[in-house]
Amino acid sequence: MSWYDRWIFQQLQNLPHSLVQLRVGKSKIQETHSLNTLFESIEDYCARETEGVSIDEITTHLRETGVFDDANSLQGHQTLLVFAALGWCSMLYQAAFNVCSAQELAIHQDSDQPQSGLVFDMYKVSAELSDRPISVLLKAFGNLLPARSSNSGYLASETGSMASFWRPLHPEETNAYLLHVLLRVQIRWVDTLALHLDYDKSTRTLSLFRYPSFCLEMPLSRGLIFSFSSIESFPEDPRANEEEISQFLQEVLLSYRLLFAQSAPSRRLFRQIYTMSDLGNHPADSLLFQLCTQKRIGQKLAMLPADKPLYFAARDFPVLYDRIELMANDLKDARPSSILSLMRDRRDTLKYWTFWLVAIFGGISIFLSLVQVILQGFSMM
Repeated sequence: MSWYDRWIFQQLQNLPHSLVQLRVGKSKIQETHSLNTLFESIEDYCARETEGVSIDEITTHLRETGVFDDANSLQGHQTLLVFAALGWCSMLYQAAFNVCSAQELAIHQDSDQPQSGLVFDMYKVSAELSDRPISVLLKAFGNLLPARSSNSGYLASETGSMASFWRPLHPEETNAYLLHVLLRVQIRWVDTLALHLDYDKSTRTLSLFRYPSFCLEMPLSRGLIFSFSSIESFPEDPRANEEEISQFLQEVLLSYRLLFAQSAPSRRLFRQIYTMSDLGNHPADSLLFQLCTQKRIGQKLAMLPADKPLYFAARDFPVLYDRIELMANDLKDARPSSILSLMRDRRDTLKYWTFWLVAIFGGISIFLSLVQVILQGFSMM
């Protein structure tokens, strides 16, 4: 993840003065070794705990071990820094600063961020929730770390009776190119993993995570994101356990293949929309290019989920099921709004080739009629 250091540097530029002045050990937080010490201390503590840890517990541990100063006047700022650091390490969210009172924790919201309702319910919560397990705190913001869809009737076994109701997703029929051509969907590349596949029907906007190598690395290193898993077996409001977090990361990787790589027009579209302006403002993840532009991954990235000629949201995307189905259903109901979009719509093969046959023979007929008129004109001269 060569892009990560540059990305973290960008995040540090947004820290308010109150956090910039905090020290990790004897050094300020913006020094590289201080940040590494903070991350390692948080990850080590979370890895040792078998139950869901809270921000307050992490902050107390850092104060007791000398990573943080133990002055009471600094504790509120240190809590906010831990909240921000958890977001940086998990990439599920980015903390917002100077947008609320000290009695609240806030998540950054882009000015052009759509409000689909799929991910965020709110962007500010009471700081009193910092004593609750992180999975509970995240759930207060919304569905940042999704569990398996609550639509359990459709997520039964592939061999069960409900499988007959599953709607197939063909890569040549469900892809970014058709979303762009038929629905005029605009793609937003985002730094927030929680927003991946956040589809807003009202603005025709699809958010995609720009750093897929993070999803490849986390299961291998057992990254901090697994410390956000829920310890509740059957909560009324489902929260992701470790298995579902692993599944979520796999589904994110697989979604790039479905949307881009398995369709030639979509591969071309990716090269057009992921422009140099994106590269100039954000560090690039080379894996994103491979996932979206290579027709076949081969053995180079054997850890990636395998491509399939046919997908089922219930089987292949059980965690992101609702997001995939919303997007696929909207595309299914879309109809070409112009001759140009009709020419590009290959979902109905019979209709597609009928259109072209009519167009070709109609064009030939018009051409022959024109030739006949011209010849008659010459014969009358």
